[in-house]
Amino acid sequence: MNLSTFVLRQKTFVIFFTLLCTLVGLISYFQLGKLEDPAFTVKSAVIVTLYPGADAGEVERLVTDQIETKLQEMAPLWKLRSLSRPGSSMIFVDLQEQVNSAELPQQWDLLRRKVDDVKLSLPPQAQLTIVQDEFSEVYGMLFSLYGDNVAMADLKDHARELQRRLKAVEGVKKVQLHGIREQVINIDLDDERLAQANLTTLQLIDQLTSQNMPLHSGDFPLGIEQLRVEQGGAFNSVEDIQNLSIKTGINGLESATVKLGDIANIYLDYQDPAMTLSRFNGQQAITLAVSPVNGINVVSIGDTLKQELAQFEATLPEGVHIGVIAYQPEEVAKSVNNFILNLAESVIIVVVVLLIFMGWRSAAIVGASLLLTILFTLIYLNLTQVDLQRVSLGSFILALGMLMDNAIVIVDLFESKLRQGIARHQAVTDSICEMALPLLAATLIAALGTAPVLFSQTDAAEFALSIVQVLCSSLLLSWFIAMTVTPLLCWYFIPTPSQTDGTARVSPMAQLYQKAVFWSVDHPVKLLLGVAPVLLLTLAAIPLLQVNFMPSSDRPMLFLDYWLPNGGRIAQTSTDMHKIEQWLLRQPQVISISSHVGESAPRFSVTVEPEPFDNSYGQILINTRSYDDIASLTAAGDAWLQAEFPYAEPRFRPLKLATKDKFAIEARFVGPDPQELHRLANQAKQLLAANPHLIYIRDNWRQESKVLMPLINQDAAKMAGVNRTDIANAISRATDGSLIGLMRRDDDLIPIKLRSSNASLEHFDNIPVRSLLGSHSVPMGQVVDGIEFKGEESMRWRYNRQPAITVQADVRGDTPSNVRKAVASELEAIALPPGYTMAWGGEYYDEKRSVDDLMTQTPKAMILMTIILVAMFSAYRQPFIILVTLPLASIGVVWSLLLLDKPFGFMAIVGLICLSGMIIKNGIVLIDQIELERKNGRALAEAVKVATLNRTMAISMAALTTVLGMIPLLTDRLFDQMAATIVGGLSAASFLSLFVMPALYQLLYRGDKQAAITPSISKEQCHD
Repeated sequence: MNLSTFVLRQKTFVIFFTLLCTLVGLISYFQLGKLEDPAFTVKSAVIVTLYPGADAGEVERLVTDQIETKLQEMAPLWKLRSLSRPGSSMIFVDLQEQVNSAELPQQWDLLRRKVDDVKLSLPPQAQLTIVQDEFSEVYGMLFSLYGDNVAMADLKDHARELQRRLKAVEGVKKVQLHGIREQVINIDLDDERLAQANLTTLQLIDQLTSQNMPLHSGDFPLGIEQLRVEQGGAFNSVEDIQNLSIKTGINGLESATVKLGDIANIYLDYQDPAMTLSRFNGQQAITLAVSPVNGINVVSIGDTLKQELAQFEATLPEGVHIGVIAYQPEEVAKSVNNFILNLAESVIIVVVVLLIFMGWRSAAIVGASLLLTILFTLIYLNLTQVDLQRVSLGSFILALGMLMDNAIVIVDLFESKLRQGIARHQAVTDSICEMALPLLAATLIAALGTAPVLFSQTDAAEFALSIVQVLCSSLLLSWFIAMTVTPLLCWYFIPTPSQTDGTARVSPMAQLYQKAVFWSVDHPVKLLLGVAPVLLLTLAAIPLLQVNFMPSSDRPMLFLDYWLPNGGRIAQTSTDMHKIEQWLLRQPQVISISSHVGESAPRFSVTVEPEPFDNSYGQILINTRSYDDIASLTAAGDAWLQAEFPYAEPRFRPLKLATKDKFAIEARFVGPDPQELHRLANQAKQLLAANPHLIYIRDNWRQESKVLMPLINQDAAKMAGVNRTDIANAISRATDGSLIGLMRRDDDLIPIKLRSSNASLEHFDNIPVRSLLGSHSVPMGQVVDGIEFKGEESMRWRYNRQPAITVQADVRGDTPSNVRKAVASELEAIALPPGYTMAWGGEYYDEKRSVDDLMTQTPKAMILMTIILVAMFSAYRQPFIILVTLPLASIGVVWSLLLLDKPFGFMAIVGLICLSGMIIKNGIVLIDQIELERKNGRALAEAVKVATLNRTMAISMAALTTVLGMIPLLTDRLFDQMAATIVGGLSAASFLSLFVMPALYQLLYRGDKQAAITPSISKEQCHD
């Protein structure tokens, strides 16, 4: 039993199954995960190693290089980037893009084993190594708990309670706190009183440590129970430390007991300098970063989170509030609702067109088939866990016209059969039989138009993967519905036409079109010669196209990155940023701001790569009233910042959509000598500065930072009874303080630091230097001949184990592609010494990699399409005719992009690839009809003319509905390139194909003798 027989015999089952799937499709819509943008896997990890006391060069040689050498043994490694700074090493590990998300845990385990293997070869002081394989964790929701009229410790307690409550919300995976300024207990020693007490530093530290150390005291049996002994006396408050009895005297001589508070000033304070700081709208804050569970409907947890936040805020003391920095549920709802509206507009436009050209019955059948296809596709997406987001929803609109192609062809053919006097039952059978394989082949080819995106491994391709998932599934389902439900609807609802005299009135426009088709078939050479100049003119216009690889997000959010000169104090960074915050809050475009000092904001978008911790760095997230406000705020902000902070490096930047580049233009110089790298970088920066469209020009090594070096007099130090360690400890106590223990309070561990009182750089010579084992002290000036200031490279970047400096710049007033082309020749002409290389990064790097990969994958898709075409026609000329018309689309694509002022980028390339499938599908419909007419015995020219006129409605309606359905996407920042490409390309290709394909067919077959053509499926087979 074939498909047509099944449909007619099992009408009840087909109707029941359709209604059931309609209900399941509606349910699936509400069950599907909903996101703002598609997630793609960031295959990166970070290895952080601490090496206190070492300069950046020593860290690079003894730590970074050792670990990188071991990591290069990993087979799937793509590239290594490392940053060596005084006291710390950061290595960024990027795996090859072919590694899928399922393999990542295994690769990160291998990474940890490699790091563990190399630990023994590191210096003894550099054993603390942290592997962060959740570097790409995205926190979609950021909240601030803020208030100036509350102590940071109390704010921390409130934040922890809110963290506990949010973690209990179903669908929340992780909640992290950022910007906490931790408490510390400072013990400021008075050296005179310490000397009077005849107490050594080692004695003091030993007694403090032993008093506070947790001890196991054993258990006593008590009847049937085991009684645990708890050892009391540990520090629970500052008073406990002040009241600690310290035994004085050296070697038991002149021993006595004094309270620690009598010889030192002990108090609870906050860490100074702070590690990181956070503010919301200028007030001190703690940031809560909330990560949702993968694949969840983020919108569904939005109301629960809002309710939880409102309930918790009601319990907070006066002056403490909760602010929203980034709220993914709201953005997701806005994005989804916007695309649902666009989809509804597209459906309405398409249905109206069908009503005008096909009548209400046919339009209703095609519209019902379209709706069923969408609902069936939602079921598939739910089963395969594909989320609804801007790309998958946009793909529905992209597929809209193609989803109706099959239904339009079946309805048009069914009506044609009825007009020929064929019985209704037979019309259904013949329609399915004649078009099942051709439409299946055409549908498969249209689906294969997305194959290059599927085969590609780049981040941009993974971002656009939903296009493949939605298009392929919906197209195949549209064929299934067109072969089952659509014929049944035709059988029920399309009436048999009344008998006429056969003299239907033809409109003047139709007569003109008919004459044009007849002329093109009768004069194929003249037609082709007429099309050639248009094609050549189009090729000449291609350089006029603007190129923009990927647009920025349309989210009304802006970053302000702020750098002090390298080595800047975090207190100064905070002061400068506080002044910037006050200016921003006065701007009418700004709704709210969130500041992060010493670090960047938590990663709330997959395209945002956090900056390394840096005291001289800060970041402000600015929520504006609309996306259009960003340009005016940026222009005003640049001018104000330049006037107020000429010594700093501030930078405004928007949120990216699918690329992780931090600067639009990047040129990386790699070579062995840092000084030569600086020379090359400075030369490149001078060239970039000459271009008026380049701003924020800098390099990633930044400036040298200052270093203070005491010139120790070894002889004087020995005579004074102190050594290099004693001098270092004295300076440490005078600056950050020496950590000597921890006080446990609830679930906090508060550091206890030993400090010298009244110590500063101005009185460096008076800093007391005390031997760890002696009670005496000497002034610093007695054991040091002076101090020396020098500069050092405190940021040393490497790329694949080679020193690398990257020159960076942003673009304003033009596209990055145009600007890079303008400066490329000059930068590439820089004379490089032997052993040095220059490579482009930034947007060009992502663009070239993605485009090259797509171009590599496209031939594979074309080969598969050609195989289907040749298999379908069992000939070469028909596939040649169809494929040779593909360049005709470029005529519409180029002029459409130019007239609509849209750039050419990655999404336009994806549109071109999808467009090829659409054009081939139309070609199959037309050529198959020509073959069918010839099988029925018509002469060549007559068969070509009749087939073209018969298939004009199906082809033109499919193209028209697709083109009009694209109109809502022309205003979308992500899909506007693709929409303009398809609108222009499909319009031109469909119109020209109706003339060029018949002309080519006539030209290639006119030498053939009329012969019977063996049909692919005989009518006897069809009726079996």
